[in-house]
Amino acid sequence: MGKNLKAFGILVPIVTPCNKKGEIDKIGLRSVCANMVQAGCRGIFVMGSTGRGPWYSRNQQVEVCRAAVDCCKADIPVFAGCMATGLNAMIDNARAMADAGAQIAVVTAPGYFHYNQHEVQYIFMKFADHSPLPVLIYDIPGFAGIKLKSEVVECLSRHGNITGLKDSSADMDQFRQLIGALNNRRDFFLFQGKEHLLADSIIGGASGFVVSLLHIDPKPFVLLDRAARSGQATRAQQIQRGITKLLKLIEECFELRPETSTLFHILNTALAERKICSNILLDHEGECPVWIKEKVNQAIELCSAIADGDDVT
Repeated sequence: MGKNLKAFGILVPIVTPCNKKGEIDKIGLRSVCANMVQAGCRGIFVMGSTGRGPWYSRNQQVEVCRAAVDCCKADIPVFAGCMATGLNAMIDNARAMADAGAQIAVVTAPGYFHYNQHEVQYIFMKFADHSPLPVLIYDIPGFAGIKLKSEVVECLSRHGNITGLKDSSADMDQFRQLIGALNNRRDFFLFQGKEHLLADSIIGGASGFVVSLLHIDPKPFVLLDRAARSGQATRAQQIQRGITKLLKLIEECFELRPETSTLFHILNTALAERKICSNILLDHEGECPVWIKEKVNQAIELCSAIADGDDVT
């Protein structure tokens, strides 16, 4: 397996604190960023899925990016989502995010239309040709409607302005294949995007991971990353079992309430309980069901037990 990909650590797909009308809460954003960085995370990713990037106008996206850049130290890079429904808008987003201080542009396949592998590869190549920032490709089939094949990723990795991939496809076999194919690519990031695959990915040689459940409590995730990187595979796998149990708690919520807003209710409750920020919800998402709050409290307790070294399995 590859061990020589560009190392990173934990990249946080940060939520976007706001009021119920969607107006950005910069104080809340600074608080969430500070909490993650102090816990040991190494980068901030604004305007991704967890930050509900596609919901916001370009001006709001830029506002969030500037606020994140302002509150991060020089050694904490800001990755910025530049997703759009067409290539020109993606490029315009990248230019705006570059002006706002972002260091890396993140893009999925354009939304709305269906594409084949050749079409998506062409779009990503053209985007990388024109982006003023290095590009991280984001493979998220559940939202983009297409799963990138490994040969497409390998081809994209040879573009001089494409710096990495975030893989949220949940295909561990392909992820291992990519680690092997990209061995000795010290200029390329390969991030895991699924909570249940973190230990195997880092032990196998991945650059890091990017997962939304960090907001429930970052400590177990930081401990897993450190254990996996320091050769403590048994400890890393023990923590992974706890994180997988955490994920199952969250999945139980989606079984009862499959809307995307369920995630925002979960993360909002956790951040409020931990006194990190007061709100990430919008008016149309209503009040959080009591049973979700109960699940989140269980999740917070579970994270605390994992961090304390308890065997929670």
